[in-house]
Order: sequence, then structure tokens, then C-alpha cells
Amino acid sequence: MSSLSVHLNTSPELPNKVLNHADDIVSTLAAVGIDYRRLELPQALRPGCEDSEFDAAYGLWLQALMGEQGYVRQELFNLQRNHPQKLELRARHLDEQVQAKASAWLFIGGFAQLNVHLDGYVYVLQGERGDLLTLPGGTRHWFDLGEEPHVLALRLSQQEEAPERSGDDIASRFPRLGE
Repeated sequence: MSSLSVHLNTSPELPNKVLNHADDIVSTLAAVGIDYRRLELPQALRPGCEDSEFDAAYGLWLQALMGEQGYVRQELFNLQRNHPQKLELRARHLDEQVQAKASAWLFIGGFAQLNVHLDGYVYVLQGERGDLLTLPGGTRHWFDLGEEPHVLALRLSQQEEAPERSGDDIASRFPRLGE
């Protein structure tokens, strides 16, 4: 089950609210300009699947989604607990990042944690299969795969360049996935 916790950025250990119903998550995020939707995905795949299996199941569907929304770049997070670079890949996304143009996060299998920093609050989404979160350009965020990752997710971007670190250390003050 997906969940959203909302924290004051000065209160990482104590959320103001915790939401588990999709309608509540939708309305809370919409109030700050973030689109959250649950999508029907074309096929169930497990984290760690072969790239060719992912491409066969999602290639055409993903091309259509990217074209509709103007996304030009995709980054696939496809990890299981035994991935040899799991700690390196996790560390790369634990610092707060920002992109000039819109991006989206699509959870296809497993689970992960997307943290969004807006207007003095941090919105922590524990996402799972079917969750699509669209972030406006300039939205600060960080992504946590977990110490023992089990995730199949995509980051879609309306720009070719990768996100840049914001320089804010806020991500280090918030609990990590599984803590």
C-alpha cells in the first residue's frame, strides 16, 4: 500500500500527517502542485528482470506515455537485494536534487521512497506498483532505494540533462527507507 507522510522540514522524525488512501494522497499533493495518479500498467514485472523483458513489456507503452507528456529522457531503477552496485546507486540519489523542467516517477514493481521538499514541508511517498508522481520543474527531491533494494521504477524527464544537487543537506536529516 502506498503511503504519504508530511513533515515540517524542521521536524524529520515527527510527521504532521500520514495518509494511506489514494484520494487523500491525491488531494494533499495537488494542493502543492504535484500530480499523483495510480496507473493501470501493461504487465507485472519483478525488480531484477532482464532489460529485454522490460523493453518487451513496456517499450511501446512507455514511448506513448513519454510522447504525451513531452518526456525526452528516462532512467530505469531495476534493483534487487543482490545487485553488486546497490549501495553506490542508492548513495547517488540520497542527496536533494533539482531539475529545471518537469519530471515524473513511475513505480512499476517493488517499492522505494520519493521525498519532495516544497514550501517548508517534506512529502515522503512510499511508492509501489502503479504510482505516478509528476513534479513541476524546480521541485527539490531525493530518492531512496533502501539498503536492501527491491525496486523497478522509472524517472522520466522533460530535459536531457540529469538533475543537479541542490546543495541543501536536508536529505541527511530525514529517516531513510526502512529506518
